[in-house]
Amino acid sequence: MGKGTRLVRTRALENEVCSFCRRRIEKGEWFYREEGINFHLHSLIARRVCEDCYQKYGEKILKREN
Repeated sequence: MGKGTRLVRTRALENEVCSFCRRRIEKGEWFYREEGINFHLHSLIARRVCEDCYQKYGEKILKREN
């Protein structure tokens, strides 16, 4: 897991794409966003994880490469 990062469940405010399986996450759908990096570009580089990938791998997915 990245230093000080974790996954937080949230609803998509716009269409997103899972950083791992590349599945489209529709507006209003639940997904997980990486949080905990302490600099202003975080929202641009934070990985997004769909419900399916989170169910399969949990927090361990943060150790995987995109």
